[in-house]
Amino acid sequence: MKPPAMRVDMGRFKTRSFGEAIVMEDVLAESFPQTRRVLLVDDEDRFVAQLGKLLEKRNFQVATAGDGRQAMALIDAQTFDVVVLDLRMPVMDGMTALSRIQEKNSAPAVIMLTGHATLETGIEAIRQGAFDYLMKPCGIEDLVAKLDLACTVGQIRRRPILWSRSLAGELILNAFRRIEDTDPLLEAFSIFNHRLLMMAGETLFIVDKNDRLAGHLSKQDIVDCVARPRERKTLTWTELSANPQWLPDMKVREVMHPDTVSVEPATPLKRVAAIMIEKGIRTLPVTDEDRRVIGVIRLRDVLVYLDGAQSWADEGVEE
Repeated sequence: MKPPAMRVDMGRFKTRSFGEAIVMEDVLAESFPQTRRVLLVDDEDRFVAQLGKLLEKRNFQVATAGDGRQAMALIDAQTFDVVVLDLRMPVMDGMTALSRIQEKNSAPAVIMLTGHATLETGIEAIRQGAFDYLMKPCGIEDLVAKLDLACTVGQIRRRPILWSRSLAGELILNAFRRIEDTDPLLEAFSIFNHRLLMMAGETLFIVDKNDRLAGHLSKQDIVDCVARPRERKTLTWTELSANPQWLPDMKVREVMHPDTVSVEPATPLKRVAAIMIEKGIRTLPVTDEDRRVIGVIRLRDVLVYLDGAQSWADEGVEE
């Protein structure tokens, strides 16, 4: 049984089909019920209480723990779909707790949430089995989006999915926001601020007028571009969002990085994962032989399918 091919019409958001490429979240949202039990693990009591209230308003069932040891006791006693885990805590830190959680049968997905993380720490957490990571302070909608996807992935692992994926072209997300190198920087800024995670994510991939991959641009690139001439050593995205007039009158190509890695649709997922982990990137463009962008592929999706394929092979699950 294979899911139906899907066309995604998002108005301004251009799409391109490739075989049976799908938007995984849309298909899975229709296929599996939403179980949304979340455990928040952080030693900052006020932060946990506030975050818990916000998540409960969005229909999550929330439990809390102040350190890794308390979290493990709750995980032993209850079932959770996702654990939101701080990195630095007393008694038992986040990486130790992550390791202990991974030893469990039917372990919940783990999102590392920390004010101390670096890209290297986040990638190391993913290598150790974390589903994803965010840095404090994070927007509630960003966290909710990751929690929703993590819950869906939990459903996949509990009910093995009935179609396999082994190549980059089979995991393409083709509903993403295309932006050209000649567009104003304000356009990229606006896309990031719309919080359309599936469309933009944390990196925008830039194309030229012929739809060929021209470069990539991150939120931090825009922040740095604004901070340098203003002689600001520290500038946050929140501050910039509150002061869009600080944005310089520049084109995207003046700020983007032109040396963008991509893969072709026939690239094996194991090779894709190795490239992304080696380069420390979480979203990768998929291009044809002429470097025209077909869509994007995300590390989290690649790891889910690789992990799922191995697990099902080990368990002798038949299609």
